[in-house]
Amino acid sequence: MLDYLNGIWNARHFWRHLAQAELRYKFRRSKLGIIWTMIYPLLLTAMMAVVFGSLFKQPVREFAPYVFSGLLTWEFLVSSVIGGCQSLLVSEAYIKQYKHPFAIYPLKTNMVNIYTFLLALPGLALWILFIRPANLLVGLLAMPLSILLIFMLGWPIVLVVSFLNLKYRDFGQVSGLLMQLIWYGSPVFYDPKMLNSPTLIAVLELNPVTHILNLVRAPILYGQFPALMDYAFVLATMLFFYLLALFMIWRSEKTLIYYF
Repeated sequence: MLDYLNGIWNARHFWRHLAQAELRYKFRRSKLGIIWTMIYPLLLTAMMAVVFGSLFKQPVREFAPYVFSGLLTWEFLVSSVIGGCQSLLVSEAYIKQYKHPFAIYPLKTNMVNIYTFLLALPGLALWILFIRPANLLVGLLAMPLSILLIFMLGWPIVLVVSFLNLKYRDFGQVSGLLMQLIWYGSPVFYDPKMLNSPTLIAVLELNPVTHILNLVRAPILYGQFPALMDYAFVLATMLFFYLLALFMIWRSEKTLIYYF
């Protein structure tokens, strides 16, 4: 295990270069470039806040930041799962030329995802600056740990789905349907308090996505640190995916080259 981690560390300049190259390519020939990472969720938030705000009878001024924070975090999770499925496939040329641990390619994808998340986050901070400026201090104190936990959670998720999609090419399609199902079962664009059913509220409390969202929403929207339950759920989810990722590395990595 230590040798494997050393291999990842020794290749750090390589996977950092790959992450930087992917970011440059992602915004290549774009007039607005990285600003799109902020504009797109803002426009989507505006549409959803008007539609669902009217449906749920929520004031847009309060509802929009809630939706925006949910979309930013959800986009990271979707990119980790759906985008992560292609992590090894798009790295085929490098994998065949260099003998590095396979885990560096999902790590590269995760770095791109968290960087995109960080680029969009100031849009939420600016929104809150005008609505609830008192929350920014708590946000500055709590958000570094939240961002670190989200980043650390993303890596094993990308690794697991990239391994699965390399062996079973239909997994990418299945993962898209699965994330669509999780989207409706997670409080991304609606507050659990809007629900009248105690059973549904209890189910949402058992959904790890709820607590991942709370890592961002609690300090920014409510001016408080995430609850211990939020940290516990995120750490438990992280532990599950890391154990699964380690098992897949041990079981499958040496034979994955035959699936390209």
